[in-house]
Amino acid sequence: MGDDDRVELCWPGKYVDGVRAPLVDHGAELIERERLGAATPPGTPANRLIRGDNLLALEALVRRAPHSVDLVYIDPPFATGNRFALLRRIGDKREGTDAQLRLPAFDDAWDGGLAGFLRMLDPRLRLIHQLLSPTGSLYVHVDPTVGHAVKLLLDEIFGPGCFQREIVWRIGWISGFKTTARNWIRNHDLIFFYTKDPREFTFNKTWVPHPSSYERRAGTAAKAPGVAIEDVWNAGAGELELSGRESLDSIQIKSFSREKTGWATQKNESLLRRIIAASSDPGDVVADLFAGSGTTGVVAAALGRAFVVCDHADAAVQIARNRLIDAEVGFELLEVDHRERELKLQGVAPAQLQAWMLDQLGGELVELGPFMGRRGDVGLALGMPGEPVTAARIEQLVIAAREHQLGAVELVAFEWAGPDLAGEAATADPGDPLLVPIQVGRGLFEPSVRATAWIDGGVAVCERPELVVEVAELDDARMTIELVDVRLRRPQHLPDALRSRGFAERVLGWSLADAATPTQPMFVAVRGRGGLSLIAELPRTRAALILAVEDICGHRHVRLLEPRLR
Repeated sequence: MGDDDRVELCWPGKYVDGVRAPLVDHGAELIERERLGAATPPGTPANRLIRGDNLLALEALVRRAPHSVDLVYIDPPFATGNRFALLRRIGDKREGTDAQLRLPAFDDAWDGGLAGFLRMLDPRLRLIHQLLSPTGSLYVHVDPTVGHAVKLLLDEIFGPGCFQREIVWRIGWISGFKTTARNWIRNHDLIFFYTKDPREFTFNKTWVPHPSSYERRAGTAAKAPGVAIEDVWNAGAGELELSGRESLDSIQIKSFSREKTGWATQKNESLLRRIIAASSDPGDVVADLFAGSGTTGVVAAALGRAFVVCDHADAAVQIARNRLIDAEVGFELLEVDHRERELKLQGVAPAQLQAWMLDQLGGELVELGPFMGRRGDVGLALGMPGEPVTAARIEQLVIAAREHQLGAVELVAFEWAGPDLAGEAATADPGDPLLVPIQVGRGLFEPSVRATAWIDGGVAVCERPELVVEVAELDDARMTIELVDVRLRRPQHLPDALRSRGFAERVLGWSLADAATPTQPMFVAVRGRGGLSLIAELPRTRAALILAVEDICGHRHVRLLEPRLR
C-alpha cells in the first residue's frame, strides 16, 4: 500500500516534531518476590504472575526474551469513564453473619478521553508485537465504543493483512434494567484476532456439539464432529445449548456462578478456554497483560500451557495468586522494580503528594515541630519517597508528641528502614502517645481509590498491624506456628463492613519462609470454601522466618519473625 492509500488513526502525542513517538525503555527490571508450588521442569518456560505497570513489565519482557510468547489475550479498559469496585463476601450466610464488602479497585478514565486511551494502549500493543513469536496470535477484547479505533491502531501496528477475524461475543440473556433502553439492546463485546504472520500461525479448529434438534435430511450420521464455531459466539443453536462451565454466557449476568471472584471485569473461563485451545498448543506460552483476576493464567495452566500474566492492582494480583495456589499451579510472583514508583511520581509535585497523604488521614496542613498536619489531638507525620522511616525518627515523633501534649501520632510512609520497624512502632510503651504506622499503597495513585480517605474506610493506605503468633514445640523435629492476631491500633478506620469483625475474617492468606530464602515459602495457606487454616506445622528451627499476611482489602503485611519455642 502506498503512502497515498494509507488510512491512519491520529491522536495528540502520536507524533513528536513530525516523527512517530518512539518507544521508550524505562529500564525497569522484574524482581522475584515469591516462588510458589511445584518447580518448573528444566527446559520449560516458567509460569509468571507480575505485579506492576504492564508497560514497564512489557519493556522488561521484550528486553529479556523478544518473540517468546505464542499467544496474547488482553482485555484492556474500554475508556468508559467508569470507576470499578471489588466486591467481597465476608461472614457466613448460614449463620446470618454474611455481608458484602465493596472496595474501590481501578479507574477506566483517561486524560483526553479516547485520545488518552489510545496514548495508553499504543506503546503496549507495539511491545506486544515485539513479544509475540513469529507464529504468534493476539486477541484484543474491547467493546463497540472504542472497538473500531482500536482496530485501526491494530492494522497500523500488525498490518491490515494480519487481521483474521472480528469476533462478536454475545454476552448472554437480557432482562431487567438492561431492557429499558430506548434503543436496540446492546448485548455484545468485540474480540479482534490478529496474527504476527498471516501465512503461518497456530489454529486448532474447534467445534460445538450439534444441537439436540439437529437432523440430516437423509437421516445419515453427521460427517462433522459438531458445528464449526463461527465468528459470532454464544448465539448459534449449538452454543446456546452449552451449559455449566462450558456456557459462554458472561459470568457477570450469572448471580450463581462459582467462578466469580468479585473482580468487576472478570471474564469466563469458558471464553479463555476457547481462545487458548484454538490459538496455542500444549507447551506454548500464553500472556495476558491486563490480567485482572488471573483467569487467563488459571485456564492456560489447566490446558498445559505456560503463562505470563500481569496487573498493576494489588487486589487483582492477590486474587490471581490465590486462585493459582488453590489450583495447585506452580508459578513465580514477580514485581516491577523501583522505577514503577519513579514513573508514577513524574509530574506529581511534592506538595501535591503531601496533600494526598494528609487527605488520607483527614488532617489539615499545620507545621507543628516534626508534624506536617494535625487532626484533633493527633499529630500527622509523613515519610516521603526515598526517606525510609527509622527508629530514630519514630523516637523523635513520640518525644514531640509528648511536648505538644498530643494523644497520638499517625505516621504514613512509603518506606520503613527495617522489615519489622512498623511492628515495633505499634508496640511502643503504654505510657507513650499512641503511634500508628501507616503504609502507602499503590491505590494512592488511583483517583477513585484515594477518593475515600483511610479514616473513612478507604484502602489507598493501610495501617501496618502487629502480627501476633504463638510458636510451640511438637517434638524434636517439628513445631507449630499459629497466627493469633493481626492487631490494629485504629480498627475504627477499616471499611465499615469489617470494623466489628475478628482478625480471621480480614485475613485471606498467610505464608512463612526462611529469612535466608525469603522468596520460597515453606508454608502457604489461602482461604478456600473450607475456611483458612491459622496453624502451620514446620520443621523445628530457631532461624529467622519471614511472615507475610494477605488481608481482604488487598494489602500484604510482611514481618521478620524470630521463633521462640515454648
